[in-house]
Amino acid sequence: YKKDPEMKKPFFKMNIFRRRKQFSYISAIITIFLLFNFFNYASSDESKIKDIKGFPDPDNSNIKRSVNNKLDNSLVPKIKIVIDKKVIYHYEIQNVYIYDFGSLKARNFHMKVFYNGSLSPSLGIIEDIPFLRVRNKNILRAVYFPNWNAIDGVYYLKVFYGETELKTLKPLNFIIKRRKLKKIKNGLSVVDLEMNKSVNERVIRGISGNIEGPEGILEWASFLDADALWILSGETSSFSKRKPLKGKEYWDAGPMDNLKTLEKYGEKYNIKIGAYVISFFVPGKNGVPDRYQCGIGYNIDKDCLYKSRHISLSSKNRIKDIINLVKKLQNDPYVSYIGFDFIRTGRADGYELVNEFVNETNIPVRKSWYSMGKWERIRWLARKIEVEKDPIIIEKWRWWRAHKVALIIKRIIKEAKITKPVWVYTLGWEHGKEHGQDPVMFFDAGADIDAVMLYEANHNQFEQMMTQWQDYMSSKQGNIIIGNCVDYKLLDSDKLSPPQELYRRNVIGSTELFKDGLTKGIFFHDIYRLLWGRKGNYKSWQYALSFVSSVFNMRQSLGTTDILTDVIIDKERTNSNLLSGYLYLKNLDEHSLDLHISSFPLGMVDFGTVDGNKINKSMHIVLDLFDAKKISFKTEKKNIFFKVQIGNSNSYFFPIYH
Repeated sequence: YKKDPEMKKPFFKMNIFRRRKQFSYISAIITIFLLFNFFNYASSDESKIKDIKGFPDPDNSNIKRSVNNKLDNSLVPKIKIVIDKKVIYHYEIQNVYIYDFGSLKARNFHMKVFYNGSLSPSLGIIEDIPFLRVRNKNILRAVYFPNWNAIDGVYYLKVFYGETELKTLKPLNFIIKRRKLKKIKNGLSVVDLEMNKSVNERVIRGISGNIEGPEGILEWASFLDADALWILSGETSSFSKRKPLKGKEYWDAGPMDNLKTLEKYGEKYNIKIGAYVISFFVPGKNGVPDRYQCGIGYNIDKDCLYKSRHISLSSKNRIKDIINLVKKLQNDPYVSYIGFDFIRTGRADGYELVNEFVNETNIPVRKSWYSMGKWERIRWLARKIEVEKDPIIIEKWRWWRAHKVALIIKRIIKEAKITKPVWVYTLGWEHGKEHGQDPVMFFDAGADIDAVMLYEANHNQFEQMMTQWQDYMSSKQGNIIIGNCVDYKLLDSDKLSPPQELYRRNVIGSTELFKDGLTKGIFFHDIYRLLWGRKGNYKSWQYALSFVSSVFNMRQSLGTTDILTDVIIDKERTNSNLLSGYLYLKNLDEHSLDLHISSFPLGMVDFGTVDGNKINKSMHIVLDLFDAKKISFKTEKKNIFFKVQIGNSNSYFFPIYH
């Protein structure tokens, strides 16, 4: 300081500071200024991160963080924490970045995410999420994956350096939300047709026997009580005798020809038409065409890679071709629904996506990674999953592929300008996640209906699938319809015939898939299998009636039918060859109902009223509003159905079996 020779006192004691209030005011300003410069702060600035790409730095591998490393926040340099998005959907990755961390060690930074005061681990596994240095950039990145079907709401994150939580001027939070879906009919009944060859090349007879030709498909769909017929309309195969679509050789001709042939009958039968595309699978022995990038699979027994029959999810040409095709479906006035099948990888392929996967998921890699060639990297990922069975990488791989597919669905809908309801087929096993599918992600990405395939499963596998779904999601979280197909070998049961087992699985699937409600509908896969598939010793009409009966059961459970029925079997009878009991009927309509009760096939059941002795092969009764009647029956036949016809309009079917 400077001295005044006259005062012999420090010049620091100036008059400006003699007033205590003024001194306190300036001290406060200085304190705030220092705090602002020393404390780190958070912001959401997406423009800062648009060009941040590249793999994690190799120095990030084998992270060893000192748990005893404590840090005084007052000594922290000016650190900037950037949250990528303030709002995300379930298919989106949340990236968090750290800038300007000075000489602090990158490996000591980590974060935790919380929901409603409780820890919310990334993918339900990783509680302590590391920040890794972005390669060739002085930036750190941490990645948060919402858990499968994560709870909607506000999530908070805390950033730590060692054991010390870094203080921020404002909370670090983001929101996980769901897309609002289009409403669909409650009790929707759908029949699909998966047929590559032209319907004009087959002899098709309707169930009545009076119609022969392609229109017979619609008559079967009508008998199956279908609200909609979903037709395979786009497929690329590699069969040696495939017929390419003229002008678009990468599409087969048959599916599009079938759509154009059948769609004109929809209005006649009061059935809406849907058109779907087999997206990333190529049936046939000749593999994926050169036009598309091929998916790469791994054979664990031979430790070798192979070209799979799936098109890679990164194939730009395939995605572009799908977009151009569904644009035409969007503009087709006959088409009411647009769908996607095989919109996934195989279980053990897709490994060609390794670079994109490692980059986006922030997986630590060693220095040797950057000297590895393309095939070495693919083999590295395949071995991590198939041989080492690394649980964290497996779960990230499953989640990331579903995320990738969801982004493809979103892009197709946007670029094709689809406004019609969109459905996707997903696998029943573990809600599809083993193959890169997830209904919650797909709903958020733009799908309105998820057709869950409960087939390709035997009796025990079906029961296991049901448990997996009950533990996963709520009936209120999406428009789910379930489906089964004709296959006598997989429709196995100790007591029931394959048609009866089809009915049982549809009923259980539609009523018990969720713990808190019913599915929105049922679909039948497919008419081709119904007519020419693995039916065993049973007829097409038996499988068809089983499906129709399950539709009636579903709608009755939903309360959308005008009549309530129940079958009470007499279990006390010792004669195992005779099936007897009571048929219960109740009118739920606003008017009286004129009912004709019989069996299908006709004449196989003896009916009688509870208080009467007269036996009939059919019965005619009238039920007033809320009136109910109980009718006795007995039969020696199996695999038959009750038929209840209301006047000259609706006919309801339901099976009779013990």
